[in-house]
Amino acid sequence: MNLLKQLLKVSMAGIAVLGLGVSGLFYYGFPPFSVQGGSTAGVQAPPNSQYDCATPAINTQNFCDTLPQGYKIPARLPNAPPSACPSGMSASACQVLKLTYGNGVCDPNETVWTSPLDCGCSGANIGDPFTGRCGSPATVCQLAASRKQYGYG
Repeated sequence: MNLLKQLLKVSMAGIAVLGLGVSGLFYYGFPPFSVQGGSTAGVQAPPNSQYDCATPAINTQNFCDTLPQGYKIPARLPNAPPSACPSGMSASACQVLKLTYGNGVCDPNETVWTSPLDCGCSGANIGDPFTGRCGSPATVCQLAASRKQYGYG
């Protein structure tokens, strides 16, 4: 019985020390993480991050086959999936998209729909059909329209 009490005390002390350690990590913060081996680590985003083709982007994204003169395409991320050109995209636009897709930068030829990996919106933001970039937060009206479009309401 005495051995069981000692084992219980040691276990409780261990749990208390572990709890203090975890609490300290959350209070003082975790150490900064470093990305190793990424080909784009430390590379600044190109200055032009706006959609560079005719607007509205929703109408021209499948035909945007040019980049600004002198634009340098950042290196592709090491684990990025290959690009998949949407149906209806011109061959020349698809070729340019394959060069720019998956580099972690929303290049001038990409939109939130053609390159969600590079240009994807976070949180409740949605793609702006005019600029091809992330826009306003989604609203109830957009949800209602979406539900009607897909036959839910």
